[in-house]
Amino acid sequence: MPKIIIGLIATLLIPASLHSAHVLIWEYDTLDIFYDPVVGDSVDCPHWLEKALIDNGHTFETYSYLPEDLTSYDVVLVTLGWFRC
Repeated sequence: MPKIIIGLIATLLIPASLHSAHVLIWEYDTLDIFYDPVVGDSVDCPHWLEKALIDNGHTFETYSYLPEDLTSYDVVLVTLGWFRC
């Protein structure tokens, strides 16, 4: 039984991992910029998402608005910003 489960998981995950996704990042709050000590400068909310997508071979587009037609994207990520009082 474990061999069947492992085979099923491998059958599903291997083709999915070979396919690079086309991702939309919707940066809802474009005014949110914060200091990141790793970068040593100020970055916006989607900065690390974009870096992770680039490092993993995915293509992406970042918009400050949500397009009406989302059919060309495999994934939609939304950054809502930081809570400000």
